[in-house]
Amino acid sequence: MPDRTPPLPGDTHFVSDWFTIDEEHLRQFSWATYLDDAHVDLTPSRNHPLGSTLVDGFLLLSLLTYFSFKYAPRAGDGGYGFNYGTDRVRFTSPVMLGERVRVESVVVSAVERSGGTLLTTDNTMYVEGREKPAMVARWVVLQRGTGDAS
Repeated sequence: MPDRTPPLPGDTHFVSDWFTIDEEHLRQFSWATYLDDAHVDLTPSRNHPLGSTLVDGFLLLSLLTYFSFKYAPRAGDGGYGFNYGTDRVRFTSPVMLGERVRVESVVVSAVERSGGTLLTTDNTMYVEGREKPAMVARWVVLQRGTGDAS
């Protein structure tokens, strides 16, 4: 069994590098979520004052998966996690295509249970050059390692 010390509330889980959201990924996200003229009327989105380069909030939320896989500490070979859900998500400032974002993830709790560790983190997404964050999200993941009991 690997020697793992559970993180403590207030510990930094990870801080990502800056990441640029590009047009190709926004287009792929729109396609994957059926946000195209073949499926829905996008007139309201085209009419809003921020324009068509506004990044969808759910794309921002989905980036937590990318940042977690790339920057979060791992339990070792054979470890994995289950997305347990979010307790609170707020999109607090718009993000436009071409802007750079990064995430700071802080541990809220790490509760050992028979299925592994239920890890809750507060994730704040920042936009380069701005004080106000673009998104805050509390995320819960059930982490399993090679030595966890079933």
